[in-house]
Amino acid sequence: MNRQRWTLAVLATVATWACGEPAAGPGGALRPSFAAGGVGRPSVLVNPNSDDNGTAKTIQEGIDLVAEGGKVMVVPGTYVEAIVINKGLTLEGIGGEGGPVIIAPSGAPASVVEIATVEPVTLRMLTVHVPGIAGIRGIGPVDLTVDQSTVVAVNPPLGASNLVFVANDAGGGSRARMVVRHSFVDGTVTNRPGPYPQSFALRPQGDVDAVFEDNILRRTGGACIFVVTRADLGGELNAEIFNNDIDECHPLGRVSAILVGPVAGNLPSPTRPLTATGVVNIIGNTIRNSSAACVTTTAIVYEVYTGRIERNRIVNVVQQCAAPTGRNLQGGIWLGRLQPFFPAVTPTVRFNDIAGNAHAGLRIASNQTVVIDASCNYWGSADGPSGAGLGGTGDAVVVEAGGATPIVTPFATAPIAGTGATGC
Repeated sequence: MNRQRWTLAVLATVATWACGEPAAGPGGALRPSFAAGGVGRPSVLVNPNSDDNGTAKTIQEGIDLVAEGGKVMVVPGTYVEAIVINKGLTLEGIGGEGGPVIIAPSGAPASVVEIATVEPVTLRMLTVHVPGIAGIRGIGPVDLTVDQSTVVAVNPPLGASNLVFVANDAGGGSRARMVVRHSFVDGTVTNRPGPYPQSFALRPQGDVDAVFEDNILRRTGGACIFVVTRADLGGELNAEIFNNDIDECHPLGRVSAILVGPVAGNLPSPTRPLTATGVVNIIGNTIRNSSAACVTTTAIVYEVYTGRIERNRIVNVVQQCAAPTGRNLQGGIWLGRLQPFFPAVTPTVRFNDIAGNAHAGLRIASNQTVVIDASCNYWGSADGPSGAGLGGTGDAVVVEAGGATPIVTPFATAPIAGTGATGC
């Protein structure tokens, strides 16, 4: 059956459900009525051109009609609405070649898709236009999956904004879940002088378990991925950042394409220590700076947690014109923090291609008093990394005063990130 016939069959089946009378189930029990005014429906079709036969005309109406854990299926078109999802469900665009399902509210609402339930919510095959400060947002212990979708900023306002954002800062042991995979997220910020919108593409914050996999992230005015410590600098955050294609991050704060740490100004002190724990793995990503923007000081800044930074391609990201910031210095990968009272981070940094970056390939902050394993990386040369006492003609490994020199040998003599090698 071809795609068009399959789509017509699905629409006909759902329309039949919507119009059908209660039917006898096992033992003669009546099934729920799917007609208007009946109990929650396991499936609801959203079609603005329906003839009032029980099919929803808006996405919000479909959400209101569907049963907990059900599916809302939306035919192609542009839906001028912001929506609130207050129950567990799957919201999915259908129609295939018929075109996209675009959620494009008027004005600049606080969020376009607000997740207001702790039950699992999946958004699939949707296009979300974001004119305000948040696109898809969940606050608290939400369970959000975004799959095969597009989230695009549209005339974003100046100031901070988030395209996909989950924040769980309350503590108390509850955890949020945030999964974004096979999606395209575009902040639409071009390389130009500031000020410009400081948008973040993917942002988990607080007690969250996050997975970001096989996404394309582009043109943000903040970090493309910002993994944020809980507001009180405690709690546990875990993130798996795998196989993403990241380019043209234009962070207004000049920090990095991937940033792992607290928000600006949220600093530890002797009476307010940073106790946050977690594992953040950054593996198999390609990070580029195609527009040669000077505002990208670093590809990866890793200030908190432990984990693996492995098999990434960080090539020509940091330009000669890049400048230091208040929290980090120029380099392909920066470990640690310039401010005091930050404990050392302990990731392994292996099997990466770190080449063509000005200033340094790997830079170790003064607070990094723990020796890390940075072996088996390719530095753009068969001679290994350059820098003080290390020789070679590739990118430098620079250790700030007080920091511990990492283990860099053996090093890869050719590009290694995409090879699957387990040694060098």
